[in-house]
Amino acid sequence: MLAKLIHNELIKVLYKRRTYISFLLITVLIPVIVYAIDYGAVSLQNKIYGQMQDSFIFIGTIINGNLAAYLIIAILITHMPFLSTIIPSEIISGEYSKGTFRLYLTRSITRRAVFFSKVVVVFIYTTIMMFYFFFYSLFIANLMLGPGELIVFHKGVLLLSEDDVVWRFFLGCIFSNLVMLTIAYLCLLFSSFSKNSVTPIISTISIVFVGTAISFIPIDIFELIDPYLFTGYIDIFLLAFYYPVPQEVFVQCLVVCLIWTILFILVGYLNFSKRDIVE
Repeated sequence: MLAKLIHNELIKVLYKRRTYISFLLITVLIPVIVYAIDYGAVSLQNKIYGQMQDSFIFIGTIINGNLAAYLIIAILITHMPFLSTIIPSEIISGEYSKGTFRLYLTRSITRRAVFFSKVVVVFIYTTIMMFYFFFYSLFIANLMLGPGELIVFHKGVLLLSEDDVVWRFFLGCIFSNLVMLTIAYLCLLFSSFSKNSVTPIISTISIVFVGTAISFIPIDIFELIDPYLFTGYIDIFLLAFYYPVPQEVFVQCLVVCLIWTILFILVGYLNFSKRDIVE
């Protein structure tokens, strides 16, 4: 029964235009940014080298596909929470507004099965979107600029060899996806309370905005609670390129996101199971 419901939910998602908004934006935007990086390569390289140009002689260029992909993901990752709310915001509230719950929730299928089929679909959509964002960026950037060593800044200048880069992108993708799934399930929670798809998006993004502000404001009480907020790990992608990789932060991210995700799903399910479908 659950497998059939998941299949049904996937079909509904695939037939909605909003499903393809994030993929279309990523597909169009990434090549444009890569071209802009290539066009402004000299200026970007001078900014990266900075005062080191007075002390060292550089041969060749550090502008390559790996650096372009790193910059693109580092900049755009903070905007991915909005794209991760597109499907969860409507997956429950949309059916309330259209009245479809009145048809099939009165049949033999359980609300638990219906709800968790939507949980699975949100997981599938968010994960595919995040992997597409990461590896499409990496593919296009390397296709247009070619591969090469990656220079990042961590306790000075850190030079990562070409064969030491891909697994770091993969690690960053896994944990960034974990954070985006938490945000998506927060939106799903709000969707279970709403009859329109706009309110869950606004509510979710507002919470992400407040949480992100807490992460950046250097106040003692904020610094104390920030490690326990999932919003504090939105930029965890950057940590995958540290040397050594701070494993304790990634473990903490895993625990925090799982706890919040379970809480959001549980509260959303309890509300969904008790909500009046004829109201």
